[in-house]
Amino acid sequence: MTSTLLWVGIASLVGGVGHVILAKGMRVVGSATVGSPLVRTLSNPWVLLGVALQAAFFFIYMALLSREDVSKVLPLTTVNYIIVALLAQLMLAEPVTPLRWTGIGFIVLGVFLVSRT
Repeated sequence: MTSTLLWVGIASLVGGVGHVILAKGMRVVGSATVGSPLVRTLSNPWVLLGVALQAAFFFIYMALLSREDVSKVLPLTTVNYIIVALLAQLMLAEPVTPLRWTGIGFIVLGVFLVSRT
């Protein structure tokens, strides 16, 4: 279980950072619309890094699913909501309201309860 929690933590960190980096890249690229320049999107280093981190998360997640129940692993990976909220504030200057933090707190409580089973 300790090894699983460690890998879930790593996956959550990698996935959370990937989300924020990808968002940063897409803000540089601009609005994604039909006919938007695919080359500009795929050549943006922030987008490429974000996609690579998301891919790394996916492979760690698959490894976790090979040895643990999905009903246990998936809720544990929601810890990345904390990571995303913190990094979104720091890197993207997104406002994270007290109500949103409360919601994230409820998610963390749920994760705690799931991890105890």
